[in-house]
Amino acid sequence: MASRAIVNRTWGTILGWAFFVGVPILTVVAMLYSGRDVRVPGLFGLPAWGLVLLGIAFMTVLMPLTHMLNIWSYRRRNRAVGNCQTYTITPEGYSVSGSFFNTNLKWDAFLKVRETKRFILLYVSSRWAHFIPKSGIANSEDLSTIRSILRDRFGSKAKLRCEP
Repeated sequence: MASRAIVNRTWGTILGWAFFVGVPILTVVAMLYSGRDVRVPGLFGLPAWGLVLLGIAFMTVLMPLTHMLNIWSYRRRNRAVGNCQTYTITPEGYSVSGSFFNTNLKWDAFLKVRETKRFILLYVSSRWAHFIPKSGIANSEDLSTIRSILRDRFGSKAKLRCEP
């Protein structure tokens, strides 16, 4: 889910929605406005409204399915996945450790921070982020402390949720 949250925030996904859904919708609207029949077969032998449905299906079913299969393949071959991981956030930096690894990063390694409903995403590039599952944060006081550290460190580059 964290990987999907990251992918949904990339320019590639936004452009995909614009191209595969937005352009067909605008085409159908333009055809209706000009009085043309949207039921006439066109591109790929589909009516114009069919391309809208095809675009929506592509972006809501095929793209997430492809992403899910890639993640499944990665998790199947990676022994470190599934083991207990410990996340530490301090004013000095971020660290995560597991039975096979230790990662310590200073805050300068990150570009921005985003908080979703389920994760805190620490971006190291525009397309790749470390994620902290909020379900693993012990209580709301710890979450408030984490938010405070991130706000102090990142300022306007931290898009965090309001306190519960």
